Amino acid sequence: MSDKNVVFITGVSSGIGYGLLTNLIESGYFVIGTVRTQEDLEKISNITGSKGKIVQFDVQDREKTKQVIKDVSPILDSHGLFALIHNVGIVFPGPLQYISDVEFDQAMDVNVHAVRRISQALLPWLGVNPQFKPGKIIHISSVSGLVNMPFNGTYCISKHALESMNDIFRRELASFGIKVTAIEPGPIKTPIWKKNLGKMDKYFQTEYKDVVQKADKIILNSEKIGLPVTAVVSVVKKVLESNNPKHRYLVHPKPFFFRLFLSIPSTIQDYLILKTLKKGDKFRPV
Repeated sequence: MSDKNVVFITGVSSGIGYGLLTNLIESGYFVIGTVRTQEDLEKISNITGSKGKIVQFDVQDREKTKQVIKDVSPILDSHGLFALIHNVGIVFPGPLQYISDVEFDQAMDVNVHAVRRISQALLPWLGVNPQFKPGKIIHISSVSGLVNMPFNGTYCISKHALESMNDIFRRELASFGIKVTAIEPGPIKTPIWKKNLGKMDKYFQTEYKDVVQKADKIILNSEKIGLPVTAVVSVVKKVLESNNPKHRYLVHPKPFFFRLFLSIPSTIQDYLILKTLKKGDKFRPV
């Protein structure tokens, strides 16, 4: 691997992370990928072979995170880190009134705090230590970091925080030559949709039952209009190959209409969102 660029990706067991892992390995990168379970470790390790290294840990486990980074430090000491891609994320749909402290705290820890912790630990190899060439940090954010959709509060709040972190890291690390970029996907065809089916059922007996009973239909219809994982992978590769990537890349099936939606007054946004929820046709207004 002496002639390969090393990329560290969190959450490679499925979806966008898995697509990035396989594509980047095929493109000649050496990928250090993280998974949460022993089963995924064995499955993904068989796929990567000597072309990558798969490590198992829960990003919420701070001590294990430190240990795993220590374990891969010989690779990083020899080659530096070409790019860090934060992909791991978690969703807890539901009315914010009834989201539990445990769910809210876990969403913040996985989607925000863990991103900060892992970045802090890997920054020396990304070029803060002048021994290593400046690398790139790529946050797989979401359009949920740009628009606030009801019943998706924990995810939206965490992704808005991630968008802020993206800007802060970019500005703080600019003097080291480190590039920081956010990828903002809209609906993408990944297992995350199926994983959320039925998660709103526990709110059937609340004041929000009219929306809750449509939740699975909304999720399934959103999946239908989703872009393939390759749409995100191609943008990430563009960032990796660019000497001066943009600060943000929107990946959406209707980018013009989405940007138009962001530009209109919040009163009109509220009206369109409410109308969408009543119909139950789409999870997002555009």
